[in-house]
Amino acid sequence: MLTPAWQRFDNGARMVLPFVTTLMLCLLSSIRWPIPFLGTVAPPLALMAIYYWTVHRPDLFGSGGAFFIGLLHDVINNLPLGLSALLFVAAHQIILRQRRFFSGHSFFMLWVGFILTVTITMIIEEILLGVINWHGVPFRPVLMQIILAIVLFPLPCWLLIRLQRAALPQN
Repeated sequence: MLTPAWQRFDNGARMVLPFVTTLMLCLLSSIRWPIPFLGTVAPPLALMAIYYWTVHRPDLFGSGGAFFIGLLHDVINNLPLGLSALLFVAAHQIILRQRRFFSGHSFFMLWVGFILTVTITMIIEEILLGVINWHGVPFRPVLMQIILAIVLFPLPCWLLIRLQRAALPQN
């Protein structure tokens, strides 16, 4: 039997699991993938985790976590500081308001919600980057990044489902 101090530590570790997994996926998403004829793109793994945890455990992943992950994402990827933070918090809030529509339905509905989220978020990000940097944005890499995110979404989602079932109590 665990002592009360170890129980508190164990509960605390379980409660930060959504943030830690999102942080790990944010770090992993800094790896660029070479795509022939298009250059390098990176799947938005942090956005996938933010979407998943906001739908399934909003009690453990709030706007503050999305903001911090966004700032870290900006620093790692040399983006204007606050851009990803703004987009991640906005995505978190919109997903949170539409959560009851996606939660408890089939995986297909969860995937459709993610497709909408990633498409809108990535397009807004590229438009804002174009405005900030005063130049046009090439559309093909953005499109490839969106397609890559849509195709890869089931894998991180499956891993997050497994982690949630193994480590977190039902809310």
